Amino acid sequence: MDRQYLTVLEDQMVDALIKVLSINTVKTPSLTGMPFGKGNADCLQYVLDLAKSMGFETYNCDNYVGHVEFGKGEQIVGVLGHLDVVPVTEGWDTPPFVGTTINGKIYGRGASDDKGPMIACLYALKALKDSGFVPNKKIHLIFGCDEESGMDCIKYYKTKMPLPHIAFSPDGDFPVINIEKGIYAMYLDVGKLPNQVLEITAGTRVNVVPDNCNALLSLTVDEQKIIDSGVGYKKTDKGYELTTTGVSCHSANPHLGDNAAWKMFKILAKIFDTHEVLNFVANKMCGDVFCKTWGFGLEDEQSGKITSNVGVVSTKEGHLKIKLDIRYPVTFSDAFIEECVIKNSIKSLTIEEKHIKKPLYVDPDSFLVKTLLNIYNSEMKTNAKPIAIGGGTYSRVLPCCVAFGPAFPDEKTAIHEKNEYIDINNLKKMAYMYALAIETLSK
Repeated sequence: MDRQYLTVLEDQMVDALIKVLSINTVKTPSLTGMPFGKGNADCLQYVLDLAKSMGFETYNCDNYVGHVEFGKGEQIVGVLGHLDVVPVTEGWDTPPFVGTTINGKIYGRGASDDKGPMIACLYALKALKDSGFVPNKKIHLIFGCDEESGMDCIKYYKTKMPLPHIAFSPDGDFPVINIEKGIYAMYLDVGKLPNQVLEITAGTRVNVVPDNCNALLSLTVDEQKIIDSGVGYKKTDKGYELTTTGVSCHSANPHLGDNAAWKMFKILAKIFDTHEVLNFVANKMCGDVFCKTWGFGLEDEQSGKITSNVGVVSTKEGHLKIKLDIRYPVTFSDAFIEECVIKNSIKSLTIEEKHIKKPLYVDPDSFLVKTLLNIYNSEMKTNAKPIAIGGGTYSRVLPCCVAFGPAFPDEKTAIHEKNEYIDINNLKKMAYMYALAIETLSK
């Protein structure tokens, strides 16, 4: 495809992204006909209406997910991304649900993950259509609405529509991701807290490193111990209110953040220096993100090191509850990971709930991987190889799918962080590569 067909659409693409970013698509309780809340349903309908105005056929799958269709054929080439986003925390320099352009960057929750890339794919498809391209296969751009919370959107879609035979997801990194670590989200009851610890709260999602943690201690605690711990606190009628802060990031790379819950547990372990539960969490679970201090620092050549993230912390009836996110190497099983956790933990720790996503491995010599890699290397004038990540994309729910962008090597996008953004030049660059990918895969 000649690049000019996309160039004339670039301003429209930016305007459409700003509109999509202005719709808050953090998952909320379901409403009638809106399984993930009004914002997600409104955003999906906006995108489908936009695609329809471009001349495409569209399908709204009961507001769980929708697709844009182009071409005919028995085989389906898919592009699978999402419109839902993770919650925001305080401290943004721009409003998170506006879409603010500053110095060639568009700021907003979802700018990179995953609204920006999916809007780029929509305009890539429009450019192909305008160029006169006629695919030999049916093309589906699939817009999910629950990727960040469990992928119930695609589970439902699978009951209604056939899945693509070959696909990519613009929801990871360039050059191309052919390996994704396994994901084991464990909801733990760690054990009984000291009676003087009335409450501990941190985090909103298990797949985000929490940047704020609060604890409430009884007034019977020796205040000097709190002072000696170095934590910021406030004395009220309710008790001693303790606060720690950090830096949020995606739990696929927890070492890039600064976990506020870790800081709180280390403080509490100083104040209650003989308490088994607090000392275990502070010294083992919060020892390092690669689980070495916990006793199972696993790794393999294909996908690297295991990581863990204390994502959500709460208390219930005096017990400590932790939602833990473990990303494990592809050559290990989830059963073995569970065995490692139990074997290396205190006896009071139990797993109350678990959510497991099996690892993904697609042969680097496959047609899909080689096609996408060749497009990237040709456009970027590089000789890059496929990569492995700790993140989880829609790729693992399809029979043949890998992640292709949007993050360029060594460039920060603040995914799952404050001030998330997408560079407009990168948006244009990826849109052209997505057009080439769709064109090549559907010939």
